[in-house]
Amino acid sequence: MSTVEERLREALRERASQSPVSPDAWPKTVARASRARVRERRGWSRFGIPAAAAAAVAAIVAGSAVLAGGLGTHGASSPTAPPSATPPPSPGPGDYEMQSAPPVTAVVRVRLTVDGQTTWTYVWFGYLKNDRAEGLAMCTVTYGDGYGGGGGCGPQNVPAHQVGHSNGPYGSITMGTSLKQVTAVSARLADGRTVPGVVVSGRGFPYKFWAVVRPASQNAQIIFRGAGGAELGHLAMAAQYPVPPRPRTGGIVVFRYPAGTQEATAGTMTAYLLDGRVIGSRGKVVGFWDSDSSSVISGVGPSWSSAVVSVGGDYTQGATEAWFYGYARQNVARVVLRLADGRQYGAPTIAGWAGSGLRLWAFAVPTRYLAGGGQPHEVLTGYDAAGHVVAQVTLR
Repeated sequence: MSTVEERLREALRERASQSPVSPDAWPKTVARASRARVRERRGWSRFGIPAAAAAAVAAIVAGSAVLAGGLGTHGASSPTAPPSATPPPSPGPGDYEMQSAPPVTAVVRVRLTVDGQTTWTYVWFGYLKNDRAEGLAMCTVTYGDGYGGGGGCGPQNVPAHQVGHSNGPYGSITMGTSLKQVTAVSARLADGRTVPGVVVSGRGFPYKFWAVVRPASQNAQIIFRGAGGAELGHLAMAAQYPVPPRPRTGGIVVFRYPAGTQEATAGTMTAYLLDGRVIGSRGKVVGFWDSDSSSVISGVGPSWSSAVVSVGGDYTQGATEAWFYGYARQNVARVVLRLADGRQYGAPTIAGWAGSGLRLWAFAVPTRYLAGGGQPHEVLTGYDAAGHVVAQVTLR
């Protein structure tokens, strides 16, 4: 596998924990890359839905009959999964996702094959401890082929008059929910191939769970079928852009992090101003690279929905602090995060690139106030030099 292919695969794997959030959040985060490592995720709602996933709208096929359907099997595998593969233990009470949304349904195991390697995804539904108003959330944890127990919890409701739903690909695996009438799923790729997937259910599931292994670098149609093979609907999934390489010049050090926060070892987070065309966007975008070459790139500009853009907030297991960071308009002098319990953390902004009209910001928050799936109603506020509010973003 070439270096470019490996970077793309790593980038796609890191695209976990994403779901629709408040319209005032950063709705066009389109690329997030990382070397294989375990991250604590504060619920999928921490990250904005990517532009590609925004295109995943299920369309009812005209004339399709509503077919009766019951619960499916309590586990499934892709046709090519090695039969000798041994599944890992089911997530236990100490697992982060289990703590965030304890299961109120069965925990179902799904076997797939990615790059010739067996993967195991555990799926269940539960209520987010700190935000039950979100309703029943779907949780997944995936092992094998470098996934390392990554996953997340978030709403996966199938919208009215639609057949299925997905928050976009998780590496090579595209997964989501569908109506119980669905008995089969497949991906029709841009090159003409059709890849079969799996559909499963379990005790108490409000929807069926489906998954397809497909190259996320291609456009695809996710096809849902019912009894007798009748097509019930589909999802349009747009191709993902590969993560651009780290620029050789033009970097600005935003903050220095201690060991065990962003990475296992201490390092620096450096920001670069990029041509938006590298991710299919217009104008300029900002990318952040740490010392281990992990990166996050936001495709939304602060002149659009908000004057402040945040791309941080995740942290490694066992870390005592999480770094929030991003960029803002030129008139933002300070950025402050207010948690639901009233605690506030913030920092002054620093100068960006000459003529860009942007400033950069970063600060750390103790993880003991962020554990258990995140607190609702976290508000990020940008202030000008006179202390006036110029922007507010509700993160949860």
